Parts: sequence; C-alpha cells; structure tokens
Amino acid sequence: MKFGQQENIRVKQQIVDGFFEQLKEQPFSEIRVAQLIKSAGVARVSYYRNFDSIEDILTFYLTCLVTQHHEQEKKSPIPHNRTRETMKMRFTTAFVAFKNQEERFMLLIDRGLSSHIYEFFVDFGEIIKAKHPEKKNHFTYKHIFVFGASFHVMMAWLQNGAKESPEEMADFLVNTLPDSFFDNQKSVKE
Repeated sequence: MKFGQQENIRVKQQIVDGFFEQLKEQPFSEIRVAQLIKSAGVARVSYYRNFDSIEDILTFYLTCLVTQHHEQEKKSPIPHNRTRETMKMRFTTAFVAFKNQEERFMLLIDRGLSSHIYEFFVDFGEIIKAKHPEKKNHFTYKHIFVFGASFHVMMAWLQNGAKESPEEMADFLVNTLPDSFFDNQKSVKE
C-alpha cells in the first residue's frame, strides 16, 4: 500500500473516531461538520475529500468491519455448504465481530441508528447478489429470514449486555433453524 493511501485511511479512521466521539455527546441529527473535524483533529478539506455526508462515515465504518470480517474468514475459510456445523462457525464469527465492536454498536443502537445498520447489511447483500448472478437461487426467502432473524438476535444480545458467549448464541441460532434450511435435508411441505 502506498504512503498516500495509508495516510488517507488514517485520516478516514480519525474522522470515524471523531464521529463516535460526537455521537457520545449528541444525537446523530445534531452532529455538525465543524464539531466533527475538531473531534477528529483533521482539516475541513480532509473531511470533504473523503465524505459527502455524516451518513457516509457510518457506511465507511460498517464497510471496514465487513472487509475485516472477510479477511479473517480468508485466513480460516469456512466451507460454503449449509450444515449445522458450518452455519455455527459463520454465526460464531459474526457474533465475535459484533462483540469486538460492542461499545460502538451500543452507541449506534442507543442513538436510534440500528435501522441504518440493518439497511447497510441489506444493501451489502444486494451488492453481493449483483456481483454473483450465477447464485440467483442462492438468495431465497430462507436466506432473508436467517439474515433478518440473526441480525435482530445480535442486536438484542448486545442490548442485553452480551452475557452469553458468541458460541452459545451461534448454537441458539443454529438450533432454532428448521432442518429444511440445511443442505441435504428434506423440507416438510405438508
């Protein structure tokens, strides 16, 4: 990575940090660029070079989390089949990722921004679908159901203090899913 790119990422991270500092002090709708750049310790031009709006900061933050999560998955790849074991592994890594960002996620939730988080992940799923048209049938109502349910369980888990381990929560989700969700399982339609 070139120095200029590293510097740009560092500045963006400073802006993200400034965003969360401001969010601790006031509602999302009241955050102003002048306050934000002061908290971030960056020049106004640096903000406008990197972001068009305060919402873009939240999108950048979430995009970085997803990117980091995918990089972690590459290091210990989980098979793409849908067995109870592989789904438990996927859910566990997702709960660990959310737990690692618990303080920031709780701040976003407390400030009424959980719908922004949810919309980001829905939009991200749409981007993945568009990039992989050969997997059109892969994104079914089952996947939508699992995504929505798991997201809301993760949010509730954080709000309840994340007392259970990521593994316990992954077990809960996997054991809640019907057999028909998993590969090589017959669904009961009658």
